[in-house]
Amino acid sequence: MALPGKKQRNKKSGGSGIIAWVRGLFSTPQNAPNLMSFEIEELSRKFKINDEAKRLGAMGLPAFHAKELTSVESQLVKHLNVERDQILVSAQNEIAELDQALTEKEYEYQSFLTQSLSAEFERKARQIMDSQGAWLEKLASNAISNIKELELFREENDLKRQANYPEKAQIFFQYTLLLVLIVIEGALNSSFFSEGVSTGLIGGFVFAASLALINIACCFFLGKVGLRWINHKKTYGKLIGFFSLCLAILFLSGMALSIAHIREAMVLGVDSPTKVAWEMMQVGLFSFKDITSWFLIILTLGFGIAALVDGVYIDDIYPGYGRIFRRTESAKDEFESEYEDIRFELEALKQEKLDFVDQQVITCNELLFSVQKLIDSKQSVFKKYQDRLSDTEVVLYATIRKFRFENEIVREDGLIPAYFNTMPSLNPIALPKIEQVRGASLIAKLSDLIKKHEATISAQREEVYQIFEKFLSQLNHLRYY
Repeated sequence: MALPGKKQRNKKSGGSGIIAWVRGLFSTPQNAPNLMSFEIEELSRKFKINDEAKRLGAMGLPAFHAKELTSVESQLVKHLNVERDQILVSAQNEIAELDQALTEKEYEYQSFLTQSLSAEFERKARQIMDSQGAWLEKLASNAISNIKELELFREENDLKRQANYPEKAQIFFQYTLLLVLIVIEGALNSSFFSEGVSTGLIGGFVFAASLALINIACCFFLGKVGLRWINHKKTYGKLIGFFSLCLAILFLSGMALSIAHIREAMVLGVDSPTKVAWEMMQVGLFSFKDITSWFLIILTLGFGIAALVDGVYIDDIYPGYGRIFRRTESAKDEFESEYEDIRFELEALKQEKLDFVDQQVITCNELLFSVQKLIDSKQSVFKKYQDRLSDTEVVLYATIRKFRFENEIVREDGLIPAYFNTMPSLNPIALPKIEQVRGASLIAKLSDLIKKHEATISAQREEVYQIFEKFLSQLNHLRYY
């Protein structure tokens, strides 16, 4: 019995050294948390390593001649194999993402090469000219046609001056003035007509405003359409103007006298004041019983003449000159607007290209840095998962040894199963290889490109200006002057 006891003590003494090593896995000299020791503890709790080791050891299991792993050991190996498979999947996914990112960087490099070509700048400039140049040429032709028409009109009518006509704001003011004249004339006349209507001042204003509208609208029309022809060079034009002047005088006179007689008829309280006024005009055109009627005549003539003058000066006093002059200016402005738009686009394209030339070295360096970072990341990822695979083997060894040491301690027979001297192996896992050729090639290309751009920045800028001047010259050839 002494021999087994001695064997037992020697076993415990030797085992205590290994146990101390295993326990050393659970702590670091700085007493900092250790992820591997944490995983060993988790697995020990999950599979109840200590409890199972003691339970089996108390029953003398596993037997001395046993060759198969115990159930708890098999479960532990299976669990770690599953974890290793997950490690492989995670490594494949991360490396695939990094490869995809590297592919995108290759696309960026190709796009950068395309943008750096002078031919690309020239292509974009030509595209602008092709898409908008035809329309600009049409606008130039239209402007030339209108200019010739204007010059012919000036020559035929012996005009040396520019057309004089109010701007849009002035035109709005002059039309507004017409409305103001109608309101003022209606308001002034309303007091004269209020004596002859049953509705009083309001009725007088409505009646007076209606007559004022007819008076001012017709005078404005005669001034705008007919009276200006008196300034025409041709005899037929002057005849139209004189005829319009006579018509305006007759209309104003008739309107003023009619309003005055209608007012006197209304004061009499007759049922049909317009009919009575017509009869009174036939009997005595200038016979008025009330001096107020003369005030009405003066007001009507004054507001009518104001509307007539407003109509004459609503446009150039030479008939037709303002209209053809505005049409020509509109055609020129339309051309200039389109011309400036195209020039602005070419200028913007030139500046964009110049900015690109100035920034290309910085852009290449940024791209180079990102590619190098991807390569480093791939190596880091590979090492990370390689270490994790190695950790699973260490965890397996430590956990299995922990189980077997506990089992040996509680065994009463002092017999160690033969298979305790061997360790189970995990499924072999081959991580995807890190392909560095693409990255290294891209880095080499970027390095060469940076050197090239640094040496040719001035030449590139000069080439951009030359191409811009070429297309600007083409644009200027489309001008009508």
